[in-house]
Amino acid sequence: MLKHALMPSVLVALCSLTPATHAETLSKADREALAEQLDYMINKGKEAMTQRQSAAYQAYRSAMNSDSDALDFYLKCYEKLNFTDKGKSYSDFRNWKSNEKNKERHSESGFRCALRHQLNWLTLTIEAAQLQQKEKPVSELAPKVKAAIDNIYADAETLDGFEDMLKQNVKGTVFAKVYGFGTYTIKDWPNTPLNISDVYEKIIFPSYRENKQADKLRSAWKQRIMYEELMLEHWSQERDTKRIGMKKDMQSPEYLKFIETEKPNLEWEMELDVFEAGDELGAAQRMLAHIKANVGHNNILKWVKQLHELVAPEGEELIISETNEASSSTEPPSNNQPTPTTSETPAASDTTSQQQPKAELTQPVTPTQ
Repeated sequence: MLKHALMPSVLVALCSLTPATHAETLSKADREALAEQLDYMINKGKEAMTQRQSAAYQAYRSAMNSDSDALDFYLKCYEKLNFTDKGKSYSDFRNWKSNEKNKERHSESGFRCALRHQLNWLTLTIEAAQLQQKEKPVSELAPKVKAAIDNIYADAETLDGFEDMLKQNVKGTVFAKVYGFGTYTIKDWPNTPLNISDVYEKIIFPSYRENKQADKLRSAWKQRIMYEELMLEHWSQERDTKRIGMKKDMQSPEYLKFIETEKPNLEWEMELDVFEAGDELGAAQRMLAHIKANVGHNNILKWVKQLHELVAPEGEELIISETNEASSSTEPPSNNQPTPTTSETPAASDTTSQQQPKAELTQPVTPTQ
């Protein structure tokens, strides 16, 4: 964020040098003078940016108190940005405000609720910028970010029809533009609260992974998956709410595809992550149960190979038949097959040469939670 605030200051510092009447190199004194002025302007730029952040933060926090406060603040920012700063009169703004379409939109509780959540995410964005200036990770904001996402989904019904406002970049809002935050970039910070994947991957998961907190990591994963599902269940544009019938029949194709394809993928990634975080036995048991419960999934062979690589003894290779691969790798032998007699059983040396050893789990399989 700092480079945008300092660019004009650098130009001022350069222009303040005594102009040369002919081409010449910088002397030692010139370099020292320039460095001194640059240091001064950098400090002034930091002060100005801090003041602007502080002013914006206070204004955003105040406007978050209620939906009506959020709307009043929105109208003030809109007036300044689109009318006052462009030399238009107050009567022009009043005509825009009284437009029937605008009046209807501004009266919607979902619109005002979305404004409040935008403001909340902007306050967190400012806090993230301040952390970055101190060279601290944005994951320190994980508890506040989690609370922000929880509050959005608690207002899911109210936000229906206005959820797209929370999928848009908050730097493009009138709130951000009025305070000059429209072009700033913060590393590893999602610019929209409903980018659930980035919110969890960049802010919430990192500390659990780093500290090997497998239980908390799995709990966060389950919440992430739940929110991905709820987003499609409640806010899918293709959902047909006028149809009468089973709930499944009323869901959008996008939602059904998520349930059948993407959700099992996310559940598998969750258990891989938990395995790496230290819960190896529990995660392995759940992965095996996941494979058995999703034998028709397109990634079934990939999952089998990944699990085998995790639990098999070193040097053991997994051999999967080219025909009927899925069933042969996941289904137990039929009970109708005859049990070999002692005389029919190959010798130990022959068994070693003909068969690969099998990796076994010593605990009963627990279904995926």
